[in-house]
Amino acid sequence: QIGLLNAIVTHFGSESQAWITMRGWNNIFLIAILVWLQTGYAMVIISAAIKGVPSSIIEAGRIDGASEMRVIRSIIIPYIYSTLVTVSTTIIIVSLKIFDIVYTMTGGQYGTEVIASMQYKQMFNYYDFGKGSALAIVLVIAVMPVMWYNLRQFNKQEGF
Repeated sequence: QIGLLNAIVTHFGSESQAWITMRGWNNIFLIAILVWLQTGYAMVIISAAIKGVPSSIIEAGRIDGASEMRVIRSIIIPYIYSTLVTVSTTIIIVSLKIFDIVYTMTGGQYGTEVIASMQYKQMFNYYDFGKGSALAIVLVIAVMPVMWYNLRQFNKQEGF
């Protein structure tokens, strides 16, 4: 096994490990990969929303004596709330239907199987299209409340 973590471990005299096969650790590593992938998206969107907050509102808060934390909590966060909801729900939906990271890293082995990888196995390995379709419906049912909440917040913000 090669990699940064194994280089550090072997440098201190221990043996290299197959980290991705270790139950418990493998899920932590998969979560770290997903966080790494989604951080850029979230930061770009949230940064753009923060830059969209009018400086006059922030300045008025500071003139009124608000501390930095108070400005963030009482002015910036309420102003970008709809963006935070959109980013959060998008990341929740991505994490619910995650397939590529699990399939690429472990193939769903070692206790890392998710609904999307079960669906893939049922449909393309076992040719059981009924179970695969049922799992797809379960995934849609899991995603629908999050999408509904996101749309409701968007409509409330836009005044539709």
